[in-house]
Amino acid sequence: MSNQQIQKVKVKRLAHVGIWTTDVPAEARFYHQVLGLDVRSTVESTTDDDVELEDANVFLGLGEEFHSLGFFNDNRPTATNGRRPVQKTPLHHLSFEVDSDAELAALAARLKMAGVDLNLQPRDGDTDLSDTLWFSDPDGNRIEIAARADALLPQTHNRGAGWRPQGLQHIALYTSHLESMVEFYTEALGFDISDWLLRERAWLRCNQNHHTLMLLQGKPGIDHIGFNVADGNELLHWADRLSQQQIPLVWGPGRHGASGDLFIRCVDADGIHIELSTGMQQYYDRDVTTPPRLWHTRAMALNVWGMLPSWLREEVQV
Repeated sequence: MSNQQIQKVKVKRLAHVGIWTTDVPAEARFYHQVLGLDVRSTVESTTDDDVELEDANVFLGLGEEFHSLGFFNDNRPTATNGRRPVQKTPLHHLSFEVDSDAELAALAARLKMAGVDLNLQPRDGDTDLSDTLWFSDPDGNRIEIAARADALLPQTHNRGAGWRPQGLQHIALYTSHLESMVEFYTEALGFDISDWLLRERAWLRCNQNHHTLMLLQGKPGIDHIGFNVADGNELLHWADRLSQQQIPLVWGPGRHGASGDLFIRCVDADGIHIELSTGMQQYYDRDVTTPPRLWHTRAMALNVWGMLPSWLREEVQV
């Protein structure tokens, strides 16, 4: 394996997100009943739609992917700073994929050269497949890297357009070490920077999509999880569908300036923001270098239609 191969390899996609929760059944019901994800399995290896095991870890998927989200029963001890409990991030782990075992080996070599402590463990949610790489990013978030499985699930339960997103697209994380996190994901995992907003946030891409990972300055945690839908008409149908289920939009419809996509946002059973979007800017620059754009105006970067919700204005600190 040449040094050039090692330096060139990069992750290709966000495979799934693992989330800590104190109410696994409520979260599983939300994503199954509201967003249309299928329950793939629990720790008891069942695929029943009604999740009855309070202690179960539940995996839900879209289409042919084994799972897009994993919910893990939050049994972490409560830490305190001497006065009050320390807020814990709901992020259990992130899982990214490369295209082959050879790319996985090259990426492992790249991470070792960067001084990252690696270990091999069973694949999250499907231990019958090959082992995967596990390590931590500078914020201590657990990261899994897997080679894309050849055998994917057949696409089932197709209920027509508008009833489920097309797929998991991106995740936005808060970090108290923005520049260190951007450096880690670009240097160690091969992400490219699409856009910067002052010293507040960065949009990172690992494929044609404008971003797969967004990093925001703040206390570590999840800002939102993003799913893509087919087009603008379908996005409006989603707004109607959420309204019918008495799930209010917390932001949108709007259009992001940085990535160009139309979006709406709601919250899940635990209060985590879910973004549905369409029309994200695409990059076709595999063999060239496209410099990142620098935004100076928050309002234009986040919503060219002008509206910023009060909770976003209050939580952002520059």
